[in-house]
Amino acid sequence: MSREKSINKNHNVDVCILLATYNGEKYIGEMIDSILNQDYENFVIVLSDDASSDSTPEILEEYAQRYSQKVNLYHSGMHFGCAQKHFMHLLRQFSDYSHIMFCDQDDIWKFNKVEDMVSIMEKNSNISVLASSFEFIDQKGDVFTVPLDSRMSNNNLLMKKIKTNEVVPISFYELSIRNSFQGCALCLTKKLCARFLECFTEEFVHDWLIVLLASETNSMYFYNAPLFQYRIHDKNAIGLKDVTTSNTATDALYARTAFCESALHVMHVLRKVDCDFEKNVVDFDCYSDFCEKHIQYLKKGGFFGVLFQNFSSYYKVIKTPRARIMDLVFCLKQGIRR
Repeated sequence: MSREKSINKNHNVDVCILLATYNGEKYIGEMIDSILNQDYENFVIVLSDDASSDSTPEILEEYAQRYSQKVNLYHSGMHFGCAQKHFMHLLRQFSDYSHIMFCDQDDIWKFNKVEDMVSIMEKNSNISVLASSFEFIDQKGDVFTVPLDSRMSNNNLLMKKIKTNEVVPISFYELSIRNSFQGCALCLTKKLCARFLECFTEEFVHDWLIVLLASETNSMYFYNAPLFQYRIHDKNAIGLKDVTTSNTATDALYARTAFCESALHVMHVLRKVDCDFEKNVVDFDCYSDFCEKHIQYLKKGGFFGVLFQNFSSYYKVIKTPRARIMDLVFCLKQGIRR
């Protein structure tokens, strides 16, 4: 029996933590140590390397030998070239666990991350995916903060205010406009994982599709507590991006229509890959119609059209009160230009 199959059949373990690595020698030991130091004990870590040219493979081998009861080193014999393809392969091999979690090679998990997330999910059987919040750390491991918007949560990734330590559902409409959670923030059930594998498409990053599928059935939740430290440095695959602003009409129009453009794309793709989408999101036609009209009103400077849309529940979910006011201002300016 191959080693990966023996891991897959270990039903005494209910949490599988997937760690895909590539040239991560600088931080990988600290990451694995933070998982091994979890309060929760009933888990296994699956380590998989993607042809690293540094000492990462040797470090993984050392951990697998030293902590053989917890750490399993998986050799795929393949070269993936990107984290998403790597994680997708691991999910297909190791989806037979009650709960599945992802971790990045350069982060640090707080000791209660697994315990808290599994406990919340076990107490609420409706949750198929749970996301936690996080802290930023720099290359040295020092915590730093970004300027926070009082109307937002999860370090400005989630466009609504959530109280600290509160567990709340996140709707499909909120997630259709942008992805608010990293893969390393998620814990998902075996059932959701199976559905994700059936619907997978490269038109989405994997973590966004996971939360979208969960939100369709009102089973996507967010726990507003920082359970891990997300490291920002010059070599990580995903980090903070510089945001530049412009006062030109073209850039302003893009900024005003981006959310609705995203929502339309999301619904278009989900209708292709998810046979349950129209059953789960029964008002998708109304939502699509709202987004299409919103884009046209903004392009044509339709002040009264946008004003009327303020009575729509969709508008209140996808844009803040200030953004809705700025849409009206933008329409007035467009009207003057025309």
